[in-house]
This record gives sequence, structure tokens and C-alpha cells, in this order.
Amino acid sequence: MSLSLLVALPASGQKKKPEFLISIYSPPPADFLTDAQYQVLKEAHVDVIFNIGPGVASDRAGNLKTLDMARQHGLKVYAYDARINQGEEAIRAMVNDYRAHPALAGYYITDEPDSARLQSAIDLQRLVTRLDPTRDAYVNHLPDWAVNNYEQGFLTRWIEGVGKENLNYLAFDNYPYKRKQRLEKTHFNNLDIIRRLGLRYGVKTSSCLQSFGMYFSGVEELRRPNADEMRLNGFSNLAYGVKNPVWFPYWTQIRHSEVLTFSPCIIDSAGVKTDLYEPFKILNGEMKQLGKTLIRLDAREVYHTGDSLWLGTAHPPADFVWKVLDENADVILSRFTDQATDTQEYIMVVNKSFKEAKELSFRVGSSVKRVKEISKATGKPVQVPFDPKTHTLKATFLPGEGRLYSLH
Repeated sequence: MSLSLLVALPASGQKKKPEFLISIYSPPPADFLTDAQYQVLKEAHVDVIFNIGPGVASDRAGNLKTLDMARQHGLKVYAYDARINQGEEAIRAMVNDYRAHPALAGYYITDEPDSARLQSAIDLQRLVTRLDPTRDAYVNHLPDWAVNNYEQGFLTRWIEGVGKENLNYLAFDNYPYKRKQRLEKTHFNNLDIIRRLGLRYGVKTSSCLQSFGMYFSGVEELRRPNADEMRLNGFSNLAYGVKNPVWFPYWTQIRHSEVLTFSPCIIDSAGVKTDLYEPFKILNGEMKQLGKTLIRLDAREVYHTGDSLWLGTAHPPADFVWKVLDENADVILSRFTDQATDTQEYIMVVNKSFKEAKELSFRVGSSVKRVKEISKATGKPVQVPFDPKTHTLKATFLPGEGRLYSLH
């Protein structure tokens, strides 16, 4: 379901230029492994699929079929194979079965290890990376509220145990939309922990986005997000520097259980697009365009405005370069710097409300002479109505929408 390790290396073993990638869990299951379904995926700007989920064929034959289909549509695959738990000889055979396939992104190792299982996950990741250093070994980790001493103990032990040089992403899952219109109280704190660790170790970060509702014994525990909530989920992750959004899940999961059930997701269990598909497609397209710039930026500072602060958040300092003129507006402000120069600055602004559109006014620091916005349609900088005399500008934001500005 999320925390990943991606090492996107070509067959030569040399690192590729970093890419902003969008991934999904639960691809079309075995009975729907068709060109039509994979075309729908491709049209929604998906880059990578994790070949795991109910109905997905995850043995050798099933993985190879998925890899072949993905190759035809320009997608990459994380192979999941039960041999990962059957010892070194079986793992060696597994790697040999897939390593030459051009659509292989990596190997799915394990899901959400707790503290007791962490060393086993480290050992498996290191083994698979040694057997195939040109691909990723993927482990999904728990959120901060599920593990004691999460940042300084658990995740630090993970990164240093595996070796930061063997990680391309540090990722996690923490689904924000609870029942009764609540937002997970650790949502921003968890994002900031991952942001800080990514910067400390020089590892890109990845996070799961919620595309499901979940019920236990008929009681709603996670609500199915609407388009505005999906938008906030996506842009709040980008504001914290996430370089690989991973949607969970894509295909509606049918579980034969009276206890745990899922709402319809992006594609229903019959292979039909739900009302979430178009928002999913639009948001992915916008994130991909911003990702052309964001992939080379570091989120150095993240602040929140408004009357009420969430766990792990802080107001911007008085001398911050970008001021929201309405002090009551609930906004996320992130300052990014370009990794190549560390001097070129960018500001991302996110409307933190997933219920209301906002017209926001800003005052920019006196040292800034020009402001441009990175277009979500083209990925290129465009002019904005910035007044250099008053150092102000205005913009309208949809619920949950983010905008990325370059400062000159």
C-alpha cells in the first residue's frame, strides 16, 4: 500500500535522470488483463503499477503477462511473487525470471513491517538489491501513529540498515479521510517527518493517495473521497516534496469477508470507470506537469496559516518571503529550492480547504522582482498578475488546489 524504495536504474547500472512518476496499487486483475483496460490506465497519466491486489495473478506466469501488457502501453511494473518469502535460492530464481524484462520497475518485498519484522525486511531488500542492482526492491512502511519512535528509531534504522545509496524513494501510507468528515490528525505531521528524513539522507519521498472508502462490519472507518478531497490529498503531498504519488487502490477490491469491505474506487469491480476516474485523470495530469519542475526541487520549509494549527505544523515567520494577506485563510506555504543551485526559489501555495474555493491575495518580499507560475497544463512558466510596485498578486484556488510559483 505505500512506503517504497525505488531505484530506477537502466540495464547498464547507471542512474537515470530522475523522473516524477505516478503509481497505482491493484491494477486490472487477471480476468481484465486487456489492451482496453491498460489504455485507460495510460490515458490517466499512470507510469507504474504494483502487481498486487485481489484477483491479480502474482505467480511467474501472471507477472510475465502483466509485464508484457505493460510494455505494450509504456508502463512499468513492480512484480510480486510468493518466492520472496521462500529463501535465497527461490529469490534468486525469482529475480532471474524477471530481471531482463524491459517493463520491470522492481520487486515487491513486503508490506508494512512492524518493529519486530523490520530487520527481516532490511535483509530481504539488501539481498534483492544485491541480486539485481539495476531494479528496485520495494517495501511499504506504516505511518507514524502505528510505530513507536517512528522518525529517530524506526525509519532511521530502516534507511541506515538498507543504506541510503540503495534507496531511491522513502515512502509511506497514511490515508487522511476518516468517517464523519474528519481528517486524519497526523496527516501533515507524517508528511513532515518523511520530508525531513528525505532531506537528511538525500532520498526522494513517496506517499500513497486515498481513492477508497473502507468499512469494518458495516461501519465506515475511512470515507470515500470526492474530487475536491482527492485534489487536496495530491497537492498537500506535493507541498511536502513528495516525488512519487501512489494511488491506493485503482481497481475496486472485492474481498470475500463480512468484516472488511471497500467502496467503489477509480475503476469498479466490473472494469467500468467510476465518478472518481475523471478527477483522478485530471489531477494526475496536473501533477505530472508540475512534476517536471518539482522533481529537481527540495521542500526546505513548510508552513500553515489560519487560526487552527494541526499536529506538526507551524505558522510562517514574520519575515517569510510570501505572506497571505488574509490571516484567517487556511493555506499551506512551501519554500522550495533548486537542487542544482540551492538559490533559485519556488513557493507552492495550497488551499487547505477541501470544501471551499478561495480567492487569495499575497504580498511577496521586496527582494523579489518577478513572479511566474508553473502551468499545470504545460509545465512551463507563465506570467501572473504580479504588481512589482506593491509586490502583490491574487489568485483563485479550487478546493484543495495548489499552485507553484518561481521567484526572480
